[in-house]
Amino acid sequence: MTVPAAPRRAIWAMLILQVAIGAALIGMDLARPAPPSPADLFAPATVPQMRPYRPDVRPAPGTDGPQMRPMPARLEFAHEDGRVAVTGQIAQGDAARFARFLEEQALRPDTIALDSSGGVVAEALLIGRQIRALGAATEVGGGGVCLSACPYLLAGGDPRRVRPGGLVGVHQHYFGENSLLPAFLAVEDVQRGQAEVMRYLDRMGIDPRLMMHGMETPAREIYILDAERMEELRLVTEPVQAAAE
Repeated sequence: MTVPAAPRRAIWAMLILQVAIGAALIGMDLARPAPPSPADLFAPATVPQMRPYRPDVRPAPGTDGPQMRPMPARLEFAHEDGRVAVTGQIAQGDAARFARFLEEQALRPDTIALDSSGGVVAEALLIGRQIRALGAATEVGGGGVCLSACPYLLAGGDPRRVRPGGLVGVHQHYFGENSLLPAFLAVEDVQRGQAEVMRYLDRMGIDPRLMMHGMETPAREIYILDAERMEELRLVTEPVQAAAE
């Protein structure tokens, strides 16, 4: 059976378009710069407070320097003496896993210790609300990190502490799946996500100006908040130096 000329041309046009899109995506992948060295997180910054962002690594135990180890691809939970350690990247479904962990272990911890490079914003907000419902404190230990979406977990605690040597940082977020969307839909998605985060911060007693540092920091970098700024924004409720006593 012979396909008429017009449909045949349409089929060829679609095939050529698909090949062109595939080539463009491959080209974007090849053009991406190499990821920064893990040690760069602790290196002197060219711009005050700015560091390269590496979600896949974290400091080795007892260090606040370049000795690094892998950051788990999703959150891991452990408990001891009334404390629950939450470690890893925040993945889809982690909020449900956290709730299930607490239920199965029959836990109502007094402190949630955080060491996370961030991840899925929606999951972070859900976990932060769970922490607030528990009435637990949140804490970032010396040598630990709380980056990207992790500060929303920190915000859920009452009180909130960051030990000397702990790093807390923010940057721009993705609020939806990466896809080839019309520009107006992408903008709507981002604006809805930002509004949800601002409402969350306000309800948690955090100054929404925290988002300013995130919105002006590219996703491949992280803005490290110093102790004075964390206190000013009410992200911590205890002075950092006092928390070390």
